Parts: sequence; structure tokens; C-alpha cells
Amino acid sequence: MEGGGAAVLRALVPFGLLVAVSAALDAVVVRGSGTLAPDGALADVALALSAAGALAVLGLPGAIRSVRLRRAGIRDVDAMSGAEFEARLASLYRSMGFEVRHTGRRGDFGADLVLARDGEQSVVQAKRYRGAVGIEAVQQVVGAARYYGADSAVVVTNSTCTPAARALADASGVELVERAALVRLLAAHAEVRTGMVRTLLAQLAEGARLCAFASGMLARLAWWLLRLAWWLLRLAGRSLRAVRRAVG
Repeated sequence: MEGGGAAVLRALVPFGLLVAVSAALDAVVVRGSGTLAPDGALADVALALSAAGALAVLGLPGAIRSVRLRRAGIRDVDAMSGAEFEARLASLYRSMGFEVRHTGRRGDFGADLVLARDGEQSVVQAKRYRGAVGIEAVQQVVGAARYYGADSAVVVTNSTCTPAARALADASGVELVERAALVRLLAAHAEVRTGMVRTLLAQLAEGARLCAFASGMLARLAWWLLRLAWWLLRLAGRSLRAVRRAVG
């Protein structure tokens, strides 16, 4: 599973980069000029770039989630058959240090995998579903735990579980590994890992493109506002002249 350090990194990196962008703009634009820009233009530029930088930085968590999904291969899991899903889970648990025994498709008594580690045994019910996993899966794995004399029971699914299934699992001491938890497990024990530095560099490059795009959009907006202001001034001038002629 993901460690606490990864969670802290995901929380601090966007905030830290946002602070750095804002501090750099403040130092270059405001402090460098010695004033808050007499005509306010530089302040407006600083504000626009800060907003663009914030948008770029806030995209980092989404990028990291995307990398985790690719690393986990959850989309491949979604396309697997039930037997393939069981084989994938067997490989996963082996990478976690468990001895794994596959019970087979017939006569499994509600368990697809039997795990052993440190003198304890667990049974696993694998559910590769498109919809929500119901209460039957929990009932089956509870029966399997009794049959195999297991110390614990687990239901693993690429989907989610119904409220009734969660309630029964909680009452029966059954662990539910639903989609989000499965993604974390698969990503943490993936055979090929995507480096965090590479992820951050890729997102920073994307952020630079976003800054350029946002700055261009702001420039276009400013241009249209100037044109609108000019049109309104001309309209006001014409109206004023018309009023003066009428009064005169």
C-alpha cells in the first residue's frame, strides 16, 4: 500500500510549488520595481501569471493519480475474465510475501485463493465485477473461512460493494478490498514503477503549457475588454454630442 510519505508528498508538493511561484512573481514584479507598479499593469500581469501558475500546480495531484492508475493496470483488470483476475491477485499476494494456493474453479467452497504468511491463513474471494458486489460474496467467504480453518477472510473486487455487503462484512470481520484500495495495492506492488521525479517533470512541462495558454486567454480577454471599453466610450461620446445638439 502507499506509505504515509507518499500521501504527505501529494499534499505538500502542490502547495510548495504554488508558494514558490507566488514568491518568485512577488520578488520579480513587485519588489524588483520598488513599487506596486505605478499604472497597475505589472500587478495585473503578476496576478494573471499567479492564477495560471496555480492552475498548473493544482494539476499535480491529478497527474499523480493518473500515473498510479497506469501503474496499477486497473483498466486491464477491468477487461479480465474471472480466472485471469484470480491469477492477477495470486501474483499480487505473492509479491506481498504470501504463500498462495489457488483452489480451482470447482468445489472452492467460497474461496478462490488461500493465503499463508507468518503462521496465519486467510481466504480470498475474488470478484471481477462491473456492478456492485452484493452480500452473497461476504456470505461465501465467511463459509470458506470456516471450511479452511482460516484466521481471516477477504473479498477483493475491482468494483465496489453494496451497503448491505459492507454491513455484513463489518459484523463478520471480513475485510473488503474495493476498487480504490485495490488500485493502491496494485500500484504499490507493480513490477514496473514510474518515478516520482519523472512524473513531476512531466506535470511541470504540462503546467508551463497551461501557463502559456492561460496567459494567451487572458491577453485575448483584455483585448476584447479594451475594444468593448472603446466602443462604449464612442457610444457615450455620440450620445453626448446628440444631447448637446438637441439642447442647443
